[in-house]
Amino acid sequence: MSSASAPNENMQIMNGVEVPPFRNFHEFLLETNRYERPPFNDFKRWNNRIISNLLYFQTNYFVTIIALFLLHTVYSSQDIFIGLIAVVAVIATLIFAVSADGNIKKMRTDHPLVTLGGIIAVAYFFISVFASVLVVVFALLFPIFLVLVHASLRLRGFANRAANVKEQLGIRTSVMGQLLDRTGLNVKM
Repeated sequence: MSSASAPNENMQIMNGVEVPPFRNFHEFLLETNRYERPPFNDFKRWNNRIISNLLYFQTNYFVTIIALFLLHTVYSSQDIFIGLIAVVAVIATLIFAVSADGNIKKMRTDHPLVTLGGIIAVAYFFISVFASVLVVVFALLFPIFLVLVHASLRLRGFANRAANVKEQLGIRTSVMGQLLDRTGLNVKM
């Protein structure tokens, strides 16, 4: 695509947030002259490289994360299923245990032994299927690790820097920009 069509190449989703186009495979992975060891002694430059690549290749990164998670799910579907059930059960139990809602709080105080028994049962289930929980954690974190490695090694190009400047100036807002803002990495100037 030419740079003249740049304003129309992003897909609009809710509230003006844009999804940049999928970058071609050659640009994303095969340009071997565009890779270099990260500047370990200059954390600001390294951080800028990572953020810039996350913003520019975000659609490729999201597709990569989803594809690797799905591939891992196909390979070990039973562990992923059991691990997700255990994680959801623990989260639901924690919400139940700390909820300030009047009905839930009354239930906890009226039936303390049932509440304690439920917490113990969920904790036992979680511990007994901990290997499956680790499979879920690995299936989620390994693709993110690969994305961060790619973003660290990939040098920025002119189009990459231009996309980053648009995000910094607030000309456009992307999904990755929103995620980075919410995690405390401010991409706006």
